[in-house]
Amino acid sequence: MERELITLARKAYEAPAKLICSDLAPIRDIVGDGALDYALVIGAFHYINRIADLLQVSPEALPTSLRRFEFLRRITIRVAGFMLAKMHLANRTYPVNFEEAVEKLEPLFENTPKRRLENELESLKMRPKLVEVLQLKIEDRDRHSSLNREILTRIHRTVEAALPAVVDEAEGFHSRPEDPVEAFAFVGTRYAYRVTEHMIDTLRQAGYDDTGILDLAIAVADANQWARIHRLVGLRPDLFYLGMG
Repeated sequence: MERELITLARKAYEAPAKLICSDLAPIRDIVGDGALDYALVIGAFHYINRIADLLQVSPEALPTSLRRFEFLRRITIRVAGFMLAKMHLANRTYPVNFEEAVEKLEPLFENTPKRRLENELESLKMRPKLVEVLQLKIEDRDRHSSLNREILTRIHRTVEAALPAVVDEAEGFHSRPEDPVEAFAFVGTRYAYRVTEHMIDTLRQAGYDDTGILDLAIAVADANQWARIHRLVGLRPDLFYLGMG
């Protein structure tokens, strides 16, 4: 299955705008509905990597100044290995069925009847834990983000419009929007590692403090994660944003 996963991961990076449900078919042929889990994993990596790149977080836990000391690098690896060894990674039975998962999600969509919500999420019926993931992501956004609905929807639209359709759009150089938030979302979608101090300073001049910039990075990462998931599992592009008050 490695070849199928590599093909999917490459397309999710090079041409995510062209992702479709049938891209999961080769994996579904091997693992059945477990293919939906791989869609979630791919989305999660695009979320995590963007947070790290947009906030310029080091890919290594050890500070740059100390990486030249080999014994410290070895200790870091051993500690990480010890922590992973203590994690419970075995597959577990998910205790909530699809209807129950939708019922927990429903309060976040005040104007959407449960039956309609079930229809919208029908493609996740065999993987109700993905419904819970959607619920947790929406709850986290609504409770902790300092950004209003207008900014969040603008980031979502910018990300959707900026998604690469060919590899050159993921790696080349392109004109970016003049608006600092949209420029941040554009670069964060196509090549987040190219975010510069000047772009961050421009956001500060526009009135965003450290918390605001963190929330902008999370919003861009959320939108990129969702852009891949909704295409691969067949959900409405705006579903993640319908529940915002």
